[in-house]
Amino acid sequence: MILRWVRGVVAVALLGAVAPAGAVVTGSIFGPGTATIPIAVVPVDDQGGARQEAARFAEVLQRDLELSGYFHQLAVGTFPERPPSLGLTAAETDFPAWQLAGAQAVVKGAMRRAGGELVADLHMFDVGSRTEIAVLSRRLQGQSGDVPRMAHRYADRILEHLTGTLGPFDSEIVFTSTRGGGLKSLYGFDFDGGQPRRLTDDGSLTLAPRWHPSGRRILFTSYREHVPRLFDLDLGTGRVRRALQTTAVLLNGAWSPDGSMLLVSRETDGNSDIYLLDRSGKVLRRLTDHWSIDVSPAWAPDGRRFAFCSARAGAPQIYTMNIDGTGLQRVSYRGTYNTSPSWAPVGDRIAYVTREAGFQVVVVGADGTGARTITQGGTNEDPSWAPDGRYLVFSGRRGGRRSLVFTDREGRFQKELTTGRGDDTSPAWSARRE
Repeated sequence: MILRWVRGVVAVALLGAVAPAGAVVTGSIFGPGTATIPIAVVPVDDQGGARQEAARFAEVLQRDLELSGYFHQLAVGTFPERPPSLGLTAAETDFPAWQLAGAQAVVKGAMRRAGGELVADLHMFDVGSRTEIAVLSRRLQGQSGDVPRMAHRYADRILEHLTGTLGPFDSEIVFTSTRGGGLKSLYGFDFDGGQPRRLTDDGSLTLAPRWHPSGRRILFTSYREHVPRLFDLDLGTGRVRRALQTTAVLLNGAWSPDGSMLLVSRETDGNSDIYLLDRSGKVLRRLTDHWSIDVSPAWAPDGRRFAFCSARAGAPQIYTMNIDGTGLQRVSYRGTYNTSPSWAPVGDRIAYVTREAGFQVVVVGADGTGARTITQGGTNEDPSWAPDGRYLVFSGRRGGRRSLVFTDREGRFQKELTTGRGDDTSPAWSARRE
């Protein structure tokens, strides 16, 4: 079976070490980018009025699985089975022919319209054991516009079966870009394969977007009032309003994991410190009080600590602190210029940027141990974690423009997510959508 194949890769890498029976592999020996499973995502069979949606589903699913770094898609021309003669059971599947074609796994499905909805029946087969993977036999329902999300959710479940961790694709990335011309605006990117959509267009400089934990609002810094202040975008209505009724200069901010508090960088007399506010903007606590610049707060997922950038050691470095202002700890020691901390959703790692042969992304343990540079060459900035804590997105300069780049936390591969004109910067990855 597929998991046995995965454990075989691990066993070879460990020169004979054996994984426990029934275990799923989640360690670093087998991971995205190290070894890929040849998979055939067969075009979904249209069984009535869903031809375009069936093709779209297979297209998005294939893209997600290849992007994950765990799979590579076989050429459709080599498939021994294709619609309309497509059996959806193990008994109807020609496993010897699929094995001859080089497939380790096969995804097949059918889609139809029923009662005003699309109904998709999906099945995944393990070629080696000649069986259907029962937990991945699923019926999904929705409208035509739901097809990409249906595919994302199925891809996420495949990754969960393979690795024990749900995939990250039913999510969204917000970022800033000049692709619309002029100053930077907010854009949204999902994994559907289309172009990013513009979210704001107010003719002012826009910076540092951060998601509200609800997934329905975005906090960002704007110069629309000629000084940096925090604004809130409601994704449902498109309305933008001042996030806090204060005249203070706020460089950036981030919502707590439960949405009850804000960490902000507030500038006074040319110096910035970090404050804890309630949701109305009332100051609950001043957390830093130092002559150096303290900026870019990033919450730990448990809401008890945060990371930030400070020049208190003479140059920008990354620190963590308890939310009551105690327990200051430095976590960056690589290089003399480190910025842009991002705390992994599972709590074990922090990503940041170091000035080293350009700017590179570093991943370090939350306690400051095990730092590892995961990018090489060029300019790589503003890392943000996927909701599964397994992948990151960052802004990378490739040639004359910056784009969003997708990687795993070990830096085994890098894949460009956005193309086109303009600089794409400051990505922030959402939690999984509800």
